[in-house]
Amino acid sequence: MDWLSDQLGYWINERHAIKLRKESGQPPPWSSDQIFNTVRFCNVHREDDRVTRWIRTNWNYFTDPVWRFVLARMINWPDSLAEITLAGTPERAVEMLKQRAATGAKVFTSAYTISTCGRRMGKLDYILLVLQRVEKAQLQSASFKSLEDAHFWLSQIDGLGSFLSAQIIADMKNTEGHPLQYAPDWWTWSAPGPGSLRGLSWFFFRAPYGVTATNYWTLMDQCREVTEPFINPEIPRISNQDFQNCLCEFSKWCKVKYSNGHVRNKYDPFLSASA
Repeated sequence: MDWLSDQLGYWINERHAIKLRKESGQPPPWSSDQIFNTVRFCNVHREDDRVTRWIRTNWNYFTDPVWRFVLARMINWPDSLAEITLAGTPERAVEMLKQRAATGAKVFTSAYTISTCGRRMGKLDYILLVLQRVEKAQLQSASFKSLEDAHFWLSQIDGLGSFLSAQIIADMKNTEGHPLQYAPDWWTWSAPGPGSLRGLSWFFFRAPYGVTATNYWTLMDQCREVTEPFINPEIPRISNQDFQNCLCEFSKWCKVKYSNGHVRNKYDPFLSASA
């Protein structure tokens, strides 16, 4: 059942060690594992990722309305977010993004796939539609009783869905002073995403399929229990949302290692060191 418990523990340990080696000024490459040297992986703790650090420093004040948290992750590109920092409404923010797009500048990142859900309209027009739905729902951060409660209400909004709603919640709960910073399920809650289901499937079934949202929680708990002994105790505590994110990244590592697969997010540590 726990075929890859030591391997998941290895992935977590090595990814965090790479972060520490890089931050300490060691020259690249930062790993002897060639998969880590050729594939871009998120950090063990989501707050350590580059875009999240930028958002945390420049945006996401606890007084921000919910639509700004939504927009931050639908765009997920610091240069674009910097341009719309002072936009007071969704309409103004999208107008500014359209002006940026007209210059040929990059607007979106490729981290999250934002589609128009089959509608024949521009992506920015669709994003505005979603933001207007968020405003119409009149969701107030202070009214959320827990992460689970916030996820229920956000995922009801057409255009968000479970995965993106969970990413937005992670931003909220990690914002200093935000009501969700004190949520009773801060450490324990998570929501399944396509990547974490694949990661759990690799863990239990040696394949990228087999785990569904129906059995996610049972298998998630089992996975954590058998993996914990393999995780370096010096690594800061990992919330269930971060552990779920690790499973998503772990699925990419397994895809390359065990099925000779390819991933789209290529990585060059030497280019990263010079950036």
